[in-house]
Amino acid sequence: MPENELWQLYRAAYEQYQSEIQNGEKSYSRYVNDFFSYHLPCMYMDEEAIRLHIMRVFAMKELLEDRTDLVEAFFTKTLFTEEDFVMMDDLFNKGMKIVEPEPVFLAHFNDNQIGLIREFAKSATLFQPEASKEDIKNLFECKLSNPLQATVNRNVALFFGKLRDKGLIPHAWQMIIEENKLVSSSSNNQPLRAS
Repeated sequence: MPENELWQLYRAAYEQYQSEIQNGEKSYSRYVNDFFSYHLPCMYMDEEAIRLHIMRVFAMKELLEDRTDLVEAFFTKTLFTEEDFVMMDDLFNKGMKIVEPEPVFLAHFNDNQIGLIREFAKSATLFQPEASKEDIKNLFECKLSNPLQATVNRNVALFFGKLRDKGLIPHAWQMIIEENKLVSSSSNNQPLRAS
């Protein structure tokens, strides 16, 4: 067992996150379960080494399940350095929150992605009247001058929930939508609340 096993586990979790979550290949829960299942078995070690290995793998499972704020802050970076690992592990072990402000955007999508999202929104009749490509771009950039009105509130919530499941928008997407008045209710055209 390597001396720096915990750093290697963090690095492996980062690389798997980049491959499976950032690329939309798996749901977040499937990513966590696969990572845990793959790294748990250990052979050809003495009892103390096995105990340390299992303790570290369970710590990673707890981090991935309970501290998605840390995972999103560190694993979405282009590079994950050993300094990032030390800071992330320290924040995790001390139960501290990241003091970075919440993002003031839902996502940055390219023109092709915006076009695809607009086509889906149009075919699913998510908004009334129909949202333009510019409306969709401004929605995700939190730059709408007027909220888009939902055709059916539940369908819009499910849409954003699925984007979150794929890791494409932040965990706090409901609060971002409420604070920036991005979507209004289908019934009274008032901005939707996070709840």
